[in-house]
Order: sequence, then structure tokens, then C-alpha cells
Amino acid sequence: MEELLRWHGPCGIYCKACPGIRFYNCKGCREEKGKISKFPTCKTYECVISKGYDFCYECKEFPCEMLMPIVNFEIFLPHNSKIYNSVMIKKLGLEEWSKICEERTNYYYKGKKIRYGGDPLTLEKKDASLYKKKEKK
Repeated sequence: MEELLRWHGPCGIYCKACPGIRFYNCKGCREEKGKISKFPTCKTYECVISKGYDFCYECKEFPCEMLMPIVNFEIFLPHNSKIYNSVMIKKLGLEEWSKICEERTNYYYKGKKIRYGGDPLTLEKKDASLYKKKEKK
């Protein structure tokens, strides 16, 4: 269980998808105690740990503003998947989520809907004709 926890931050981030792993040789939020390189300690990490939880979803205030996606953080891709990941960890359990999180992370950041509506995400190329505006008659 410790190895699974290592790669899933308290906020729900799948650490292996975070650029901090490559660029700062980060070992994951838990091992780094919420502090990566010269950045300040993560306030979300501090909050979760101070309350004695493993994940944000365990808190009665989940989801809170600490998990809000931030537009100028799009370079740190996993930050915009925190709530989805947290909900899936809560729903499936960490062990089951760990089996599919890498695939789901790829869908989340590289997938495309092939049609408008409720079709599943796919990594296949989209058919551009599905997105053309309809001509007025």
C-alpha cells in the first residue's frame, strides 16, 4: 500500500504524470513532504496531512477551493485532474484505481471525443467532418 500511496498525492494527482518527476527529480508528494525543489510547500499537502487523512476526499469539506483547476497551471497538467482522480480513488479504492490511472490520465490529456454527445473518449484521430458546421438551408 505504501508504494501505491507514494505515486498518488493527497490531492489526487497521479505523481508519475507530473512534470516535477522529470524536471526536478521529484519522488512524489508524500516522499518529498509536499515540497518540490525550490517551490514552497504545497498548502493542499499540508492541509490533508494536518487533518490526518491520506486523501482530500476523506475531508467533509471535499471538494474545496484548494482543488480548483487553475488556468495558468495548465503547464502542470495533472493539477486539473485532482477532483476526478480523487473521486475515482474514493469510488474504486486506491488499488483498483492504480490499475487504470495511467490509461485514464492519457485519455484525460490526450484523448479526443470523436462525436458530440456521450461517446467515450478515444486516442484515435477524430474525423474532421464530424465537427463541421451544418450549412443553413
